[in-house]
Amino acid sequence: MDDDLLRRLRTEQARALIDHVDPHHAVMLACDLLVAGVDGDAVVALAAESARTLPPHDANRHLAAVTVELGLPEPELSTAVALLAADTCERILDRSIPAEVGTHRLYVVGHEGSTLDDLLPSVAALARRLEDDLGGRADDDLRTRLAALARTILNRLTAQNST
Repeated sequence: MDDDLLRRLRTEQARALIDHVDPHHAVMLACDLLVAGVDGDAVVALAAESARTLPPHDANRHLAAVTVELGLPEPELSTAVALLAADTCERILDRSIPAEVGTHRLYVVGHEGSTLDDLLPSVAALARRLEDDLGGRADDDLRTRLAALARTILNRLTAQNST
């Protein structure tokens, strides 16, 4: 399994620990694992599910079976938070999630075990502006500030990983 697939798998595993697996991401990941030659029974079972109709609870169960089958231990809470924060920031910066969604997902920085909890006031300020001042619809200024915060978080995570 290549590093990108492992990172995606660990990110979904972290998402299951802190919140819930995105069924679409889980099924697509299982399909990509199959293409890469990782073809255990649990991987096949998850890949065979519908990305549109698989309930999150079932996606969590399937993903847990995949990680057990592959021998991946559950990540430490601080690692799970870092994985989710990085994934959210990358998605904010590549605009694969709307700013409105990314803003709220960044609340993960305040989760127990986070080394980024000092950034929670910045996340809360952006969320307050989004909801109270902008009626839930991001403007260019909020998108710019959110992207800057996402870069800050990624830089901090990179620095933490290099020490």
